[in-house]
Amino acid sequence: MMNLFKKGLSTLAITGALVIGMTNYASAELGFKVSAATVDDVTTTACTTAKGQTVDGFFQGVSADQVWALQREQGSKGSGSWETVSGFADVFPTAVGASNAAVQTMRYSSDRPGVTCYRLKMTTDGGGTAQVQLVTDHNAPSANLSTNYRVFDDFHAGVLPITTGHSTASYIVHIGVGANAVLSVIEGQPEGVMTFSSGDAGDDTDLSTGSSGLLTNGALVSSGTTYMETRLHMSQITDTRMGFGLVDVISAATEIEPFEANSNVVAEGAVTTVQNAVAFGFDTDAESDTWQLYSNNANTLGNVADEYATGTAPAATTYQKFGIEIDSAGNGYYFLNGVLVGAEPLAVATTAVLIPYWWAGTADDATGTVNKINVDYIDFWAPRPTS
Repeated sequence: MMNLFKKGLSTLAITGALVIGMTNYASAELGFKVSAATVDDVTTTACTTAKGQTVDGFFQGVSADQVWALQREQGSKGSGSWETVSGFADVFPTAVGASNAAVQTMRYSSDRPGVTCYRLKMTTDGGGTAQVQLVTDHNAPSANLSTNYRVFDDFHAGVLPITTGHSTASYIVHIGVGANAVLSVIEGQPEGVMTFSSGDAGDDTDLSTGSSGLLTNGALVSSGTTYMETRLHMSQITDTRMGFGLVDVISAATEIEPFEANSNVVAEGAVTTVQNAVAFGFDTDAESDTWQLYSNNANTLGNVADEYATGTAPAATTYQKFGIEIDSAGNGYYFLNGVLVGAEPLAVATTAVLIPYWWAGTADDATGTVNKINVDYIDFWAPRPTS
C-alpha cells in the first residue's frame, strides 16, 4: 500500500473526505460556485465526520486583498447557524500582488465528534481576484487494491518496454525535430530510473514526451478514484519547462505538451489535442519559480487559466515525491512530498480516460540548456470497473 481562491470570475470550492485504506468512508462532498465574490459571500459547506479530521484551505490569485474566516455550523447539520472558529478569523493573512503568488494554506483539526460542517466566509474585500478551496479529511490519497488495479514500475528492467510485456505497461516515447532532446530510456542506477531530456532550442519543436499504458487500459474517471504517484528530480532548474501527470492522450510525434506557464497565464502547447489532464509542472517563464498545479476539463483550463503555484520549488538533483488523485466526480487533489498542497474542483471531465504522461522542453526563447529528468518510479492506480 502506498504512503501515502475571485471577485469577478471566482471559484469557491469545497470537497469532502477520502482516506487511504480499506475502511469505507462517506463519498466525497464537493460544492463550488463561479460568481462575483464579495463581502459575506461564502463557500458551500464541507463536513468532517470525526474528531481530529483535517480541514484544509487554499488561497491564491491576482491583486487579492481579502479576509476569509473559517466558520463552523452550530447544532445539527443544516441548522443554518454559524460561528467563526476561534483563531481562524483571517486564515489567509497576506495580500497577493499583481503578480501571481504562491498558494496560501490553512489547516484545522476538527475538535468535535460526529458530523461537523465548515465553510469559508469573506468578511473584508480589499479588491482583486482569487480562488479559494476548502477540503475536509483528505490529507492522504484513497486508492486501494479492493477498488483499484495497480501498475507499478520501479525501472529495474534493462530496457523501456515500448511494447506490452508481462506485468509491464506499454510505453510510447518521442522526441522533437529540434536539437538535443533525448528519448525516455531506462538507466542502470540502484534505485532504478527512467530518464529523458529536453532539447535546447527554446521552442515547441524540441520536446521529449512519453506516456505509460494504452488508453484502452486507462482510468475512466467516472468509475472511481484514480491516483498517480512518482518520484523524480531535474538536472537543472534554469531555462526549462516540464511536467507530468494524467492525460487523455498518448505520446505522439506531433509533440503534445499539455501545459505551459508564462507570466501568470497557463495554456496548452502548440499542439492542442489534449482535452483532459491533471498535472504538476515547472516553467521558468512562470511568475513563480515553484511547482505549478495544472488541470484541463474538456478544453477548459482550471483556475481560470491562471498559474496555481504551490510555493515549493524544485532543487536540482534532489528527489521529490508527487501524487495526483482524481475522484469519480473529476475533482483533483495534489500531494507534494506526502502533503496535500492544492485542489481543483472538476479538474477533468468524468468521461475522460487518463494515463500517466510526461514532457520536457526549454523555456521560450531560451537556448543552450538541456534538462535531464530522472524518474525513480511511476505508480498508477485506476478504478476497477463494476461491470
